[in-house]
Amino acid sequence: MTQIHEINALKKYVRATNFLATSQIYLKQNVLHKRPLAHTDIKPRLLGHWGTCPGINFVYANINRLIVKHNRSFIYLVGPGHGFPAVQANLFIEGSLSHFYPETIPYNETGIEDICKKFSAAYGYPSHANPEAPGQILEGGELGYSLSVGWGAVLDNPDLIATVLIGDGEAETGPLAASWYANRLVSPATSGAVLPIVHINGYKISGPTRMGRMSHEELDLEFRGLGYFPIIVDNELEEDIYVQMTNAMDTAYAMINDIQRRARSGEDVVKPKWPVILMRTAKGWTGVSEYKGKKLEGNCESHQVIVNKCATDKGHLDALDNWLASYNFQELYQMNDKGELIFDADICSLIPPKQLACGRQHLTYGGEVVRALTNPDLEKLSYGPEVPRGHRGYSMLKMGEWMRDAFKLNRDQRNLRIFSPDETYSNQLQAVFEETDRAWQWPIESWDEDMSREGRVIELLSENLLFGMLHGYTVTGRHGMFPTYESFSQVISSMADQYCKYVYASQGVHFRKPLPACNVVLSSLLERQDHNGYSHQNPSFLGAMLEKHPKIISAYLPADANSTLVYTERAYADRDKLNILVAGKKELPQWLSLEEARKQAKDGVMVWDFASDENPDIVLAGCGDYVTQECMASLVLIRELLPRVKIRFVSVTELSSDGLGSRKFKEKPWLMDEIFTQDKGVVFNYHGYPNTIKKLIFDYKGSRRFRIKGYEEEGSTTTPFDMGVRNGTSRYHLVIDMAYKLFQQGVIDETMHVSITTDMLQRLVDHRNYIKSNGVDPVEIENWVWTR
Repeated sequence: MTQIHEINALKKYVRATNFLATSQIYLKQNVLHKRPLAHTDIKPRLLGHWGTCPGINFVYANINRLIVKHNRSFIYLVGPGHGFPAVQANLFIEGSLSHFYPETIPYNETGIEDICKKFSAAYGYPSHANPEAPGQILEGGELGYSLSVGWGAVLDNPDLIATVLIGDGEAETGPLAASWYANRLVSPATSGAVLPIVHINGYKISGPTRMGRMSHEELDLEFRGLGYFPIIVDNELEEDIYVQMTNAMDTAYAMINDIQRRARSGEDVVKPKWPVILMRTAKGWTGVSEYKGKKLEGNCESHQVIVNKCATDKGHLDALDNWLASYNFQELYQMNDKGELIFDADICSLIPPKQLACGRQHLTYGGEVVRALTNPDLEKLSYGPEVPRGHRGYSMLKMGEWMRDAFKLNRDQRNLRIFSPDETYSNQLQAVFEETDRAWQWPIESWDEDMSREGRVIELLSENLLFGMLHGYTVTGRHGMFPTYESFSQVISSMADQYCKYVYASQGVHFRKPLPACNVVLSSLLERQDHNGYSHQNPSFLGAMLEKHPKIISAYLPADANSTLVYTERAYADRDKLNILVAGKKELPQWLSLEEARKQAKDGVMVWDFASDENPDIVLAGCGDYVTQECMASLVLIRELLPRVKIRFVSVTELSSDGLGSRKFKEKPWLMDEIFTQDKGVVFNYHGYPNTIKKLIFDYKGSRRFRIKGYEEEGSTTTPFDMGVRNGTSRYHLVIDMAYKLFQQGVIDETMHVSITTDMLQRLVDHRNYIKSNGVDPVEIENWVWTR
C-alpha cells in the first residue's frame, strides 16, 4: 500500500471513530445519523469527555497501521482514560466488542445503538477505560499511572510494544513525571518496549497545560535531558499531520527495533535512547470550532460535553447535527443481507488480524498467561525445632532468603520481580543479591554493587513509578513484590485503590481470568523508626486498605520469621488480590515452629497454648510482631505479680475489612466466643491505629469487652522501647490494662489493682529518667528473654 493510500485509509478510519465517539456522548437513537437530528434523539443526561477523543482515535488508527504492517503485538494504554468513547469506538470497529459480547454488541447497527445508549448510563458503560472493556489493563479514572503501568507490562515480554498515550494534563502529575525514569531500568535485550506519545492538546479542564505553552525547542530539550529521542508532530506545521504521524510512527518503530536488535546481538546498549512522540493537535479537534463567538476547538471549553443543551435548544441541536454530518459516516460503511456492517475497504485495511487486535491481546486477560511460581522449601529456610522458643531472629532476612530461592527456582520462567524504592538493603532483603542484581541500563561504575543490565530487582526512589510497574507486571500475568518503608507506603495509597478497583471490577467479566496477587511488603515499621523520628512513624496505609473489599484485600501481620515465610508463600499463591505483609526488619523473638505457623495461617487467629492457661480469667491478644513481643513480656510480668491469675494469649495474624482472621475463621462466627471467651475482658495490642481494630470488631456482640491498644500518633526521635511507651503499647501499659480488667471482673481487689498500677507507673517514670540520662533503653529491656 502506498503512503497516499495509507493516509487516505487513516483519515477514513479516524472519521469513523470520531463519529462513533460523538454518537456515544449524545445519542440514544438515530445513532447512524440516517436523518437530521431531533431533540428526542438526545440523551436526557449528557456525560463524557469529548476533548481528548480525537487524539485517542488518531493514535489508535496509527497503532493499527503498524500492527498490520509488521505483524507485531501491541497494547494501547490511554492515560486520558475519560476519553473512553474513543476507546470503545475502536474496539467496536476492530471487532473486539462483538467477539466478547456477541449478544449485546453485535457487529451491526444494534451494537452501535447499544454502546451509544449505555455509555455513561446507569448500569451501562463507564465514562472511562475499565476492565469490562477488552484490552484494558488500567482503570482510567485517575491520571498519572499510564506510563509506569506500560513499563511494567513490557518487562519480560520481549516481543511486546506498549503504546502509551499521555495527556499533557496528566503529564503534570507527580507519578507520571517520575515514570520517565523507567528508561534507566528496562532491558532492551530481554523486555519489550514502551512507545510514549504525549498528546499536547494544550488544555486541562479549565486552563492551559505547561507543555501546551512550550516551544518545540523547549520540548526537545526537556525530553533529550530525560534520555529520550523526541519526535514532534504538530498540526500547525505545513505538512499534513497524517503524513507527519505515519513518518513519526515508522521512525519510532525503527528506533525500537534497532535498540532491541543491538542489545539482543550482544552489544551493551548504554542509555538506550527510546523514542517519544510529542503530538500537538487541537483539543476537541474536528468538533464544533466555535459557538456564538466562544472558541471551543483548541480551547479548554471542549474538555467535556460541548453544545450540551441539544435536547432542548435548537441552536445546540443544529450545531451537533452539522458536526455529525461533517464526518460523512454514511460513506464509510454498507449493510449486508444479514444487517452486518461492512466498513469501507480502506478502513478494513487498518483492522488488524483478530489475534493481534489491541482488544484481543491475550496478555491483557490473565489466566492462560499466568505461570505459577515454583516455591522454595520452607523446611530448609525456617527456624527448626532445635531453635528454642524465644530465640531471636529476623523476619525480613528470612523473606529475603525465600525470594532468593524463588528467583533461582524460577530463573527460566522469568516471571518474578521485586519493585523496591531504594530500600532493598535497608529492608533486609539483601539475600536476593546472591541470585540476582538491581537492573540498571545507564553507566555502571566498577564500585557499584549488585547492579547489572538483567537484574530482577527494579529499584528507584519513586514509590509511584515502582508500584505502577508492579501493577503492569501483575495484570499481565507475572508475580511481584513491592517492599517499602511503612511510613511512605501512603504515597501509593490512591494507586493501590485504583488497582483494587481494577481487580474488583474484573470479577465476573467472563473473559478476564485470575491474576497473581499484588504483594505490598511494609517494613521499617513505626516501632523501630525511633532513629528517624516522628515523620517515619505512620501505619496509615494498613488502615486505609482495610477499608477495601475483603475479597480483594488481606493484611498479614506475622508474629515471627517462620510465620513470615508461611505468609510469603501464601501471598504468591493468592489470586486477584492485593496483599499487605507487615514484618519488622530488626531482631525479634521467634515463637512458632513451622508446623505451628502453618496451623495458625489456616485461620489467621490462634490461641498460643504454650503461653496460655486453661479456663482463663482474662485474654491478651497481639497483632503485629513488635507488639507481640510486648504482650509476651507483659505475661511474664503479670504472672510474677499475680501467679494465680489465669491468662490466655491470642495471636492474630490476618485482617480484612470483614474482621479478624481468614475467611475460614469468618465462616464460623462462634469462633470469636471460642477464642476470646464469652465473658472475659480482652486487652488487644495492635501494630496500627486502634480504630482499625475497633471497626473490625464493631459487629461482634462481645466487642465492649475489648480494650484496644495501638499507635496513637505519639512519637519522636527516641529509643525503641519508648515508642511503645509513648503510645501505650508497652508491657507496662498492658499490665496496667489487664489489672484493671481483672479488678472490673472481681478477680483481684482494689488494693491489688492499685498496687500493680502504681508499680507499673513507677517503672514508666524510671524508664523515662533512664533514657534521658543514658540515651538507650535499660539492659533488662534491650536484652529481654522470654521464659514461661
